[in-house]
Amino acid sequence: MYDWPEVADALDDLWTHIADAGRAMGLAMPSRLVRRADLVSLWSDPTMLLGQVCSLNPVRDGLGETEVVGTLVYDAPADLPQPEPGSYYSVIVCRRDDPRRPSGNCDLGSGVATADVERFAGARVAANGTDSQSGYWSLGHFVRDLVADGPIFGDVLFTGAHRDSVNAVADGTADLAAIDVHSWRLAREYERDATEQLAVIGTTAPTPGVVCVVSWELKNHRPALDAALHEAVAGFVGTPAAERLHLSGYRSRRLEEFQIVADQVESAGHHPWHRVPSGV
Repeated sequence: MYDWPEVADALDDLWTHIADAGRAMGLAMPSRLVRRADLVSLWSDPTMLLGQVCSLNPVRDGLGETEVVGTLVYDAPADLPQPEPGSYYSVIVCRRDDPRRPSGNCDLGSGVATADVERFAGARVAANGTDSQSGYWSLGHFVRDLVADGPIFGDVLFTGAHRDSVNAVADGTADLAAIDVHSWRLAREYERDATEQLAVIGTTAPTPGVVCVVSWELKNHRPALDAALHEAVAGFVGTPAAERLHLSGYRSRRLEEFQIVADQVESAGHHPWHRVPSGV
């Protein structure tokens, strides 16, 4: 995850540390990362020794296909709320010049939409996909108190990626988007023309972040992978590559810690929160 072209070499450096640590634990680690456009087939591959998936994956579509190992700790921007290590949230963004944008300081960190967001009733939303906790379901959970009388937002533009959602809001194709905080930090660095046109008007409730997993068939390797990640990340933190990834640690995880994600998805699905075209 977060494998943007601008930081791909830094991610490769991290993998070298992980692979070396894994080999020291007796694991047959690949020398290079496997990058596939079709992430679903990669995540469901029974030979996947280590991957990183959306926090929704272990408790929904990927349930029974992978075993949770742990979360990498990414640092949020200093001007935004700081979640506990290994957790994340999404920022709700709109265009700076949108007349519906609140004029004062927004309530960042509450995890619940306020009247500031209610002003965007009928707005078009950009989301990377319905398989995304941070880009889709977290927004539905965020507005849960505003949908008693029906959907608050208009239709949804599915972009396929947080980066594309940022650009869709910036160019006016959409009005709002939920962007996971680490993707937002990368966008502020590598999509400045877009992000300088945007403003954060809310933050969703934190959950465990994107998670490192092993295929269910290879779950017996979990203890060694967990130990290798602890060692590799400890040796990687503080390097220029780690600073470019904003990576500061690693945290072991268990599947039950992701129940909060399942609960939020259930909450968001309980009442429609955006318009769905007829016939869909």
